[in-house]
Amino acid sequence: MKLLFIKEKVVINLEENEFELDKKELEGERNDLENANPQNNYQFGWKEIVLFFLTYLGASFVLGIVIAIPIVIIDTVNNSNLLDQVLSGHWLLYLDAASFVIALLIFKSARIFLKGKFSFSPLKQGKTYLYLVAALIVVYGSQYLFIDVLHLEDATDQIDTFGLNNISFQWWNTVLLYLAFTVITPIKEEIIYRGFLHGFLDKKFHFIVGVIVSSLVFGLLHTGHVLSATIMGLAFVLLYKLTKSLVVPILFHILWNSYAVTGLLLIMN
Repeated sequence: MKLLFIKEKVVINLEENEFELDKKELEGERNDLENANPQNNYQFGWKEIVLFFLTYLGASFVLGIVIAIPIVIIDTVNNSNLLDQVLSGHWLLYLDAASFVIALLIFKSARIFLKGKFSFSPLKQGKTYLYLVAALIVVYGSQYLFIDVLHLEDATDQIDTFGLNNISFQWWNTVLLYLAFTVITPIKEEIIYRGFLHGFLDKKFHFIVGVIVSSLVFGLLHTGHVLSATIMGLAFVLLYKLTKSLVVPILFHILWNSYAVTGLLLIMN
């Protein structure tokens, strides 16, 4: 090896007996470093996402059976209808949320997939609130169009859909109802539809695929309001895309559900 010193710079001239790293060897070292990262051992592909949702559904079924058995016994002994109350309204939302948490705890790959998607930094940016106002205009405008103008949907349908006809209006039950519909459900749905479903399809295929599929599924599962819920799902995805954080669509979802639930309870009264 010859060392040539020129103006405080060192020029290294490698002789034939020196070892030279080529491009392939450098790539091999980079791959070794990536494989050394334990997070890379938890891939979230088709197998993982299917198993995750099957576990989620399975946990819902098992928890439902476990809870229903003692309630049926109580109803039989006391000749009551406690089971009907539990299987309608907000209590099912708590059961569903518990099942979702169980699936998250089981699948570490799912938790790693969601890592970094809950940044609060967009809330410090003024443009985020412009996005929220635009989303509000789109969502409210779509519901006004489909419900009040075209009469394709009926706002009161959600009273039956959510089982609100059978609820008790005691203060503690009203608090639990608001917590279920306006906090727990928005967080869970944004993680499922925007975090998992859209995020997975966006990564595997294309952003457009994620938008279309996640919005349609979100709309179809909101029976009675398929059209407006699909538009709402689209708005949620765009909020997530523009801010790179699930916190923003979660916040909008919480605010919208608070408005919607309050309106439904006022209609009932």
